[in-house]
Amino acid sequence: MKLDFEIDTCEVEHRKQQIRDVWAYRKVDHIPIMMSIRANPWGYTVTEQMINMEKQLEVALAGVKLSWERIPDDYIPAMRPDVGCIVLASAFGAEVIYGEHPDQTPYIKGPVLDDVEDVDDLELPDPTVDGLMPEGLRRIKYFAEETDHRIYLSLLDMGGPMNAAMDLLGSTRFFTAMYDFPEAFRRLLDLLTETFILFADVSIEAAGGIDFITCTDFPDIWSPEGHKGHVSDDTCAAYSPEFFRRFSMPVNNKIFAKYGGGMLHNCGPNPAADDYLWHTPRIYAVDLSYRCSRGDLTKLKSAFAHEGVIYFGFEGPLETALNDYKHVMEVMTPDVIVIPCVELSPDDDANYAYNEFLKISREYALRMDWSKRSSNGRRPEKPKFEDVRGQ
Repeated sequence: MKLDFEIDTCEVEHRKQQIRDVWAYRKVDHIPIMMSIRANPWGYTVTEQMINMEKQLEVALAGVKLSWERIPDDYIPAMRPDVGCIVLASAFGAEVIYGEHPDQTPYIKGPVLDDVEDVDDLELPDPTVDGLMPEGLRRIKYFAEETDHRIYLSLLDMGGPMNAAMDLLGSTRFFTAMYDFPEAFRRLLDLLTETFILFADVSIEAAGGIDFITCTDFPDIWSPEGHKGHVSDDTCAAYSPEFFRRFSMPVNNKIFAKYGGGMLHNCGPNPAADDYLWHTPRIYAVDLSYRCSRGDLTKLKSAFAHEGVIYFGFEGPLETALNDYKHVMEVMTPDVIVIPCVELSPDDDANYAYNEFLKISREYALRMDWSKRSSNGRRPEKPKFEDVRGQ
């Protein structure tokens, strides 16, 4: 399957430079708008796409083509090979269930571990044999080869060590283990982190190398070079910042150390917002749901002021999303860059939608204080993002 449309690589580089600039808090004329069109002219169900990689690629390419052709600026072509968000759990023997609803993503049947101390009975999975991982690798390789590596790929939705630990233990044992069996819980997290890195390594190889991926997790949002590390840590919405520092950060750090301090995902809310950026190595962005995080704007403004970028996913009708983004601008300027993430349908007027967001994003850029640096004393060094202008 070859592309039936052209992608201007020079234009893609220009758009990537905009991302590098805002991650480094360098002045831009507008805040980039991560807008895309999701298309499915064949009406394939989610289950059909999860089972059939050819159908999934057809759907992905339909969206990329419409997004590239109709969205005026900022869009960076990318696709998401997907086998569900239970990859790590499936590799440790969790039974994968496809629900009765055809548009339901797969889930697992019950926890794998009866007790957290059973972690010592687990072995490191083989990515070529265990669970959903072999199909995930086959799918990544297929997506890459069928498009001649001309479209960036996300990796699989592995969920991160903490999310996977909840899958293996179930929610009740997950939370009680942190209190009652912290050392066994840490051993489980270490094993899951080792598995995440192993699976990410072979996935990157299947994609053709790290330069061909958006990041080491599910977002089809391009991250700058040297900052491809991405961890999903949705569970941190439900425990204290102390527990985030005690359990989440040490294992997240291993992933960021391997692939570069990039982004953290949490659907929200965000009790540990003050600690998000200060992993070792530090990270520079988070991707959050606006609906779940809108109550945390003041906290996020304080934590991210001139230090990090927030990607907010905006949902609902276009006018609602525009009003929400305008509210975010009013609250977060002149200190914090927020990049809006918006999905359109093929029936939407993409040119109109983009230009309405552009009005806000231009005003957003004008309101930013580009000269100010954070005075909280926590920045270990000025970020060094590649600048390819003029090359």
